[in-house]
Amino acid sequence: MNHKIRKLFAIILMTFLLVSSSYAYYGINGIDNLAYVLAIGLDVGDNNTLNLSLQISMPNNSEGGSSSSQSSSSVVDSVECSSINSGISLFNSYLGKEVNLSHCKVLVISEELATKGISEYLYTLSNNIEFRTDSNIIISKCDAKTFLEYSTPVLDKVSARYYEIAPTSSEYTGYTESITCNEFLTSIIDTYSEPVAILGSVNIKSTQKSSQDSSYTAGETPISGNNGVETMGLAVFNEDKLVGELNGLESICHLIISNKLKNAQIRIPSPIQELDYIDLYIELDKSVRPILYLTNSSPYIISDIKITAKMQSMNENIDLKDDSIKAKIEQAAQNYLEQNLYNYLYKTSKELHADIDNFGLYALKYFSTTSEWEKFNWLHRYKDSFFKVSVDVNLSSSYLLTNT
Repeated sequence: MNHKIRKLFAIILMTFLLVSSSYAYYGINGIDNLAYVLAIGLDVGDNNTLNLSLQISMPNNSEGGSSSSQSSSSVVDSVECSSINSGISLFNSYLGKEVNLSHCKVLVISEELATKGISEYLYTLSNNIEFRTDSNIIISKCDAKTFLEYSTPVLDKVSARYYEIAPTSSEYTGYTESITCNEFLTSIIDTYSEPVAILGSVNIKSTQKSSQDSSYTAGETPISGNNGVETMGLAVFNEDKLVGELNGLESICHLIISNKLKNAQIRIPSPIQELDYIDLYIELDKSVRPILYLTNSSPYIISDIKITAKMQSMNENIDLKDDSIKAKIEQAAQNYLEQNLYNYLYKTSKELHADIDNFGLYALKYFSTTSEWEKFNWLHRYKDSFFKVSVDVNLSSSYLLTNT
């Protein structure tokens, strides 16, 4: 009985000590003493190595308001520094609060800095126990600081939630891909693929016009509105250095080839009426699994793609009850997709020298040992690749518009 009492007393004592230490911690580092960062921006410094910008949540002090991040506005401050860690120390001194990265949703890096290499900054942040590596990474065509300053949510008043929701547009447009810092770092480390990141910019209300809405990249769309920034396209890297970008349509091609497409809309030239276009809503009908051969050490990659398409627009003169008309539209869609997929694949291989579709995984089977694989140097050999693409489009009849 005495043993049970002593055990119970020990449990109560340990619980008391834990609760006391928690109160002591929050007394020192409570909410009022922390500066919560929603987004980080990295630019090339004018007089130092780095310009570090932080978008910091500012509690809403209005009457009846809440101090939670869901009712907070934010402010963007920046500092010239030699490293991220030294910049955070300078912020701690300036703010009179301790910078906390546990709520950070996005890392924004300028194109200028990205061309110089960014692995150092990603490793630094990933070593910080507060930083969440599932934060999205955006490469900005303008200064990262400017991007953060213009990141004003229009349809969502919450900055933190805005950064969580914005990248998910890729799931229903295909114009970009939601990329996390962890995914980016993994692609830098592995030997069979190259990394990509979300491409972003300030919306400058471009006057550029195109019959293909998917041909734009971030900052080029002719959208006129109050939302300050946009994400469209992908930034392509060779190791940790930016080497090029993909527009919206090329991003759709990337998602198709890499078997990541949820759905997207494409606009094809009408095979029925000259100078007219047809809008199609597409999705993958089956998984895309490339077949790869090595021919005299040059990769030969075959992709067989099956697409389900649904009609979203049509000309009043098109009678979709006619099977021959349906077949013509399917063939036109197949030709359109095949041509753009070829253009995309040869751009990544011959121009950018970047395997961003993980083709290297299908080449591993030809090597018995790690040393053989490393000696082959897949990432260098990818530029010698040639391709065969076949697309089969099925215009889903249950979604066809018919005359009544």
